[in-house]
Amino acid sequence: MDEAFVKVEPESVALQESTTYRSLIGALLYIAVCARPDIAVSTSLLGRRVASPTEADWTAAKRVVRYLKGTKHWRLHYGDTEAGLVAYSDADWAGDLKTRKSTSGMVFC
Repeated sequence: MDEAFVKVEPESVALQESTTYRSLIGALLYIAVCARPDIAVSTSLLGRRVASPTEADWTAAKRVVRYLKGTKHWRLHYGDTEAGLVAYSDADWAGDLKTRKSTSGMVFC
């Protein structure tokens, strides 16, 4: 997802029918949780806008679908590590300029 998508409030028309957008975001959230964690951040950012999506949001959601189509052969590979338990985390502080909400995430291997 484009970095500027979150920071710039686009001058875009509201979608007339938001049911399709909500359905797509729900499907992307399911895919992000079950199989493709690489789209988790993009999907969660798009999920913040399900109450009043715009044409720009719809275009960004379709871009995530195109990314999935282009990378459908990517797989997660968990190998044996001698390091034992390893943890990674990352967060931003008030990354959403409109609501000042933060995004954080973690993974344990």
